[in-house]
Amino acid sequence: MDILNRAAAKAEAAELYEELREGIAVHFNGGEIETAGSESVRGRALRVVAGGKLGFASTAGGSDEALLASALGAASHGDPAPFRFADGNGAPSAPVPVLDPEVEAIGVEELIAWGEDAVRRVNDEFPELIVNASLGRGTIEVAVRTSTGAQRHERRSYLAVSVSAEQIRKGDIWSVYASRSVRRANDLDRDALLDDLLRQLRWGREIAPPPTGAPPVLFLPEGVPVLLLPLTIGFSGMSVFLGTSPLKGRLGERAFDRRLSITDDGVIPFGPRSRSFDDEGVPAGHLPLVAEGVVENFYYDLRAAALANVASTGNGVKGGPMGGGGFRVPPGPASRNVVVASGAGSLDDLVREMKDGLIVAGVLGLGQGTVQSGAFSNNVGVGFAVREGKVVGRVKNTMIAGNAYEVLKDGLREIGGKSQWVFGGLSVPPILAERVSVVAQ
Repeated sequence: MDILNRAAAKAEAAELYEELREGIAVHFNGGEIETAGSESVRGRALRVVAGGKLGFASTAGGSDEALLASALGAASHGDPAPFRFADGNGAPSAPVPVLDPEVEAIGVEELIAWGEDAVRRVNDEFPELIVNASLGRGTIEVAVRTSTGAQRHERRSYLAVSVSAEQIRKGDIWSVYASRSVRRANDLDRDALLDDLLRQLRWGREIAPPPTGAPPVLFLPEGVPVLLLPLTIGFSGMSVFLGTSPLKGRLGERAFDRRLSITDDGVIPFGPRSRSFDDEGVPAGHLPLVAEGVVENFYYDLRAAALANVASTGNGVKGGPMGGGGFRVPPGPASRNVVVASGAGSLDDLVREMKDGLIVAGVLGLGQGTVQSGAFSNNVGVGFAVREGKVVGRVKNTMIAGNAYEVLKDGLREIGGKSQWVFGGLSVPPILAERVSVVAQ
């Protein structure tokens, strides 16, 4: 008997999530190939409602009996389940393009050549640096079935490249990192990735004292998640229901600068986190969150939607805003593709406009601070000092702090004109802001 039928016989309802990830990966360590080969992981996750409570278990190879027993055991200590699993109604009207055959055709030799090219380009200009790279491509086959009649199935391609360059000297350890993750081969611009990396390496040839106090801060796309992470939590329907979101009760209110518009879009063709349905089998969609500063919507999975007495928005996603954990974690309300509308002006324009300030390209410990309230407090991992509109060097031992809601309401100076995909699901331009405290340690 199928595990879903067995589960339905012992519980009020059941949901089976299955994921097969197949691909190839190449890793360079210190400029040399460390590993290269294929990878395959098949995982299953089972949710049951038993005695009105929710149970969850996952496995990457265990038996049906063990998986079912674990889920039923978890239900005996689980939270109440005020919702129903997805049913056969409301199927996606049309599949979202998420599978590119050209990605599947990329071989190990091609990935190795890409990695060798990245190492060579960096070391040609910076021979003293240690260069590491990881490249991978493949497909993820996802199926969601429920005892209430839902049957969803989809294959999605992925292609990812990351390159880092490290300098290790006595008293001076420095690392710069760039990555891209796409579903379609044509969307991967390796030259642009390396150009971004090399630009930061050139900016960081010298060490410069950081500006302190409350100077203008330019968040590069890789640094913008400092401001966006609190918002991805604040727009969660569960946070709103529990009252921990600063946005509770503010639908229709202008809570941000008029120039700020943000959309959570799960159906962008070949978007890094696009899908026809979420990890609960609910159709994905296009959801405006902020329109010209006004709070438009919150996002919900099935459980948060039931508690709030609204419909799921197709945001039941495993792994939270940054997508970690895969099949091994239960779904919850989380973003798909977060798109911040671009403004105007090039990166050079923004640097000139800030005159004297700090560029933040990355932080250590993303998510530190009281994130639910919007507060952030981070050590700058990669940052640069700007004097008279020119980058004069990288900074060390520097910390930034502030509140994302306040910065994006009253401290927004400019939004750049060119967006970039970062962190696997955020399309963001650079943002020049004020109301950020900068401290030299």
